[in-house]
Amino acid sequence: AEGVPVTVVRPFSGYGSDQDLDYPFPSFIDRAKRRADPFDVWGDGTQARDFIHIDDVVQACLNIVEARETRPVNLCTGVPTTFLELAAACAAAVGYEPTVVTHPDKPTGVHFRVGDPARMHEFHTPRITLAEGILRAVQA
Repeated sequence: AEGVPVTVVRPFSGYGSDQDLDYPFPSFIDRAKRRADPFDVWGDGTQARDFIHIDDVVQACLNIVEARETRPVNLCTGVPTTFLELAAACAAAVGYEPTVVTHPDKPTGVHFRVGDPARMHEFHTPRITLAEGILRAVQA
């Protein structure tokens, strides 16, 4: 009503190569680079996230703002990845197969956090797959 443009984006599990170790993705990359064995996973490992690379988050935001979109837009891929799958992919990226040990007594957050990317696809389609993002992170 006041003429101030507002854009609402809802990023899901954004990740990148220089993210703080307080988040699952960089922690898993760190364990893989150190070839941790056992490879510790908090929770039972079946909790799922919708990982989207930070480059895709930024580009989607820019495109959405430029389009002056006023509806909320999920920034996501729509692809669930469990923490067990993420651990296996990170380890494979550096060429080893550790024993994965889950810790059901540790905090896990929401069990399933995956978005619907349909509206985002009107403005941007993610270009960096999780596999490519993992390779970039282990090479960083």
